[in-house]
Amino acid sequence: MSLVNFLNETGPDHQGRYLRDIWDFDDKAIEQTHDFIQWIFPLTEKSMSVPGVPTLSAEDIEAIRTSEVARSNLEKSAQWYLGFLQRNDHWIKAYDHNHLRITRAIKSLRLLVSKETAEAFLNSVFDIAGDRIVFIRQDAIDFWKSGVN
Repeated sequence: MSLVNFLNETGPDHQGRYLRDIWDFDDKAIEQTHDFIQWIFPLTEKSMSVPGVPTLSAEDIEAIRTSEVARSNLEKSAQWYLGFLQRNDHWIKAYDHNHLRITRAIKSLRLLVSKETAEAFLNSVFDIAGDRIVFIRQDAIDFWKSGVN
């Protein structure tokens, strides 16, 4: 189980799924499946939601940053997840587990692709929420903003 191989589409996650399998999830599967986000947006810190999911090593970070395929797949995953957020508005409330997913996506994009990509993702989240952003707790928004810096 290698995050690098997974993001390069040459290996599966811990459930035997390839990245394209996750991209094929319908909205119900995206909402109800809780062990994919750590794979499509990996970080160096352990997941508090899904124990045992691999974390990024320094070598993984370098391999992903230098892989055009992996970086492109991270950006494609960002657009895929933004599509889910756009099609569904149940997450626009004081607290929702998708807020943690948004935080993870921002931090992963910042670490592995670029600050600009992370900022663009965050701006898209704000655009999707629009005036309803006021329903989301300020601490979540602050976490999102801190993730791009």
